[in-house]
Amino acid sequence: MTAPASPSGPPPPAPLRIGFLGAGLIATYHSKSLRHSGAPVERRGVFDPDTARAEAFAAASGHTVYATEDEVLDDCDAVYICTWTNEHPRLLAKAAAKGRHVFCEKPLAFTTAEAIAMAEAADAAGITHQVGLVLRRSPAYLWARHLVTAPEAGRVMAVVFRDDQFIPIQGHYASTWRADRDLVGAGTL
Repeated sequence: MTAPASPSGPPPPAPLRIGFLGAGLIATYHSKSLRHSGAPVERRGVFDPDTARAEAFAAASGHTVYATEDEVLDDCDAVYICTWTNEHPRLLAKAAAKGRHVFCEKPLAFTTAEAIAMAEAADAAGITHQVGLVLRRSPAYLWARHLVTAPEAGRVMAVVFRDDQFIPIQGHYASTWRADRDLVGAGTL
């Protein structure tokens, strides 16, 4: 004879312990999205080589500043990799080796070969991994698509789009790292 099921159902899963590697603007957006999602998460560590930036992120997000990336990876179930592109392959491999699930910001890597190696490392470790292509559903981009595909737009001959992140916008710091080929590969287009 089987015991009757509990009327309240199974207990809820334990909150996912979340860490951040990198504490820049995109990390802030991901942290806010987590908060607004209502997902059961426990905010754990954040590491950024810029300690002041890590401290500001921690104060706003509820994470704790850790001294190394290893401390973050040792204290989380899943990690957001929000660093320069040149760090992505190394950090994903490190997270996968520790069995940590990964959300890695775009672009994933400099080359297709690096991206394939990253996917293979994640698959071999049995972790869940995702690349942050979140702008596909951004309201601004969806509205722009609507504008250029609406019948009244006619035949669109050209579109000029500027996403200038070299100057402080809305109180954010300037981010010239996108023009450094050693950090991002191709540099700003």
